[in-house]
Amino acid sequence: MGSEAFARAKAPHARDRASFITELPALLEQSGRLHLIDAQTNTTALFGTDRISFFASSGHTPGMLNAVITGQAQSVVFCADLIPGVPWVHLPITMGYDRFAEHLIDEKTELFSRSDLSRTWFFFTHDTNVVMAKVKKDDKGRYQAYDAQPHRAAGWDLDAPIGS
Repeated sequence: MGSEAFARAKAPHARDRASFITELPALLEQSGRLHLIDAQTNTTALFGTDRISFFASSGHTPGMLNAVITGQAQSVVFCADLIPGVPWVHLPITMGYDRFAEHLIDEKTELFSRSDLSRTWFFFTHDTNVVMAKVKKDDKGRYQAYDAQPHRAAGWDLDAPIGS
């Protein structure tokens, strides 16, 4: 879990309090399985592979980490609340819960700009119809989702060529 987000879960701001279960941080600490990380954590040492990385996002809530799993042929970005579903792919669309909407738009822009869109899938944690999709720019320069997958995440091989 992200160290900044975990600290916030232990002492939430009044605006965030309803998002956290009061007893959960202590239970996680007692489990002996909690690893607090940040975007600079050596994930190769932690996970035994260089295929898992994280990037920080603070537009929705401070300290949120998003995971990226990189395969030989494809990658997947777990968007969490940065891009909760297909409608939020469009840059100006944000949620009312977002703490810093303009910053979040900048984070989405940076994510799409640095991603190899031809081989990257974006996994949506809050979309009731789409598990993941690819993203591209349309002829007006706006980002849009395509090749939406309602169930594709099960049994998926990131090392296989796209379309396998």
